[in-house]
Amino acid sequence: MADMTQLRYTGKATKESLRERNDALVLQSVAQGGRARTDVVRETGLPAATVSTIVSALVERRLVREAGHAVSRGGKPRTLLELDEDHHRFIGVHVGTDRATAQLLTLTGRVERRASTALPAQFDPAAVARLIRRVSTDNVTAIGLSVPGIVDRDSVVRSAISFGWNWYPLGSELSRRCGGVPVHVVNDANAIALAEVARSTDPGPDLVLLWLGTGIGAGIVLDGRLHEGRGFRSGEIGHVDIGVALRCHCGLGGCLETVAALPTILGDASPEVVARYASWADDSTTHALGKRVDRAAHGLARAVSMLTAALDVDEFVVGGPVADHRIGPRLLAAVNAVLAARVMSGFTPVRLRYSAFGEDSAVVGAAAHAIRQEFGVALTMAAEPPQARGTKES
Repeated sequence: MADMTQLRYTGKATKESLRERNDALVLQSVAQGGRARTDVVRETGLPAATVSTIVSALVERRLVREAGHAVSRGGKPRTLLELDEDHHRFIGVHVGTDRATAQLLTLTGRVERRASTALPAQFDPAAVARLIRRVSTDNVTAIGLSVPGIVDRDSVVRSAISFGWNWYPLGSELSRRCGGVPVHVVNDANAIALAEVARSTDPGPDLVLLWLGTGIGAGIVLDGRLHEGRGFRSGEIGHVDIGVALRCHCGLGGCLETVAALPTILGDASPEVVARYASWADDSTTHALGKRVDRAAHGLARAVSMLTAALDVDEFVVGGPVADHRIGPRLLAAVNAVLAARVMSGFTPVRLRYSAFGEDSAVVGAAAHAIRQEFGVALTMAAEPPQARGTKES
């Protein structure tokens, strides 16, 4: 089971006070492991008295605890500090169009419980609340919830076409159904991006998460921080014009989703044809599907090239339904082949890869979002992603 190795201050805390920023800096230092108070003073640059006061408060809040003494070469032994994973619990939830998954995690990212359930055609918040209660415990500090759509910092879903939501206060609705526990809602692509930040060994990673499913979106992380934009619409790349002569359901023409949304790629291909194509068969039965994959690959490569040029980012991660679909490997290979042919002189070659967390990426990211909102720090786990305990339930 992977544990957190570091917490990073994100600058996106719920409260922007200096005290909370200093709390986050101290937590960040302690989470690195093997730190005494003197180490925290040196790493944070805070006065010793300030660090002592903050550590005492964090111990009282059950965020930090003393963990024995360091081997000393003389003088007074140093008391080491570590994150206290015995108290706070967080629940991460991903709500898709037909299924929801929830996990109970510790402050160090260790997964203790897992459950999932099918959702009715008409979204029912009570069904999600029941799922949350199945993994819940008495000491849940906060709940993170990832959904498709545009979400603001008040956990209001401003727009979610797949659910028909406009300015839906989902966070407060679920909090009311979950005994008043804070519920922090985040866009699903942004959640997976936060999960990728959690496993990065770079203290300030730059990356773009591409969500590929019925819709297309992106979660953008710059210098370790999620970039949401003023209107929380950052990453809405599904409707950028990639130069194709196709009309989109949004009313515009040439949108990326007209060629690269998963249902469009699959078209009328039968499961048998998809299976043959996924096994790298290329014949008359798979020809039409292959052409749609090729068209999608060129559209996605064009969008990735735009993002690379605009953001100077060369790490792109694929998440969402296509990552778990059998057609995914061929689509990814096709996109990477197009990208390899579009490398400009002096630029780092760009290659797409799948999220290391697989189907749990949006769940882990939702929990990371809850931790960020509560404590102003970014969950960072060991490079090897966690494996959830428990079995999938229906």
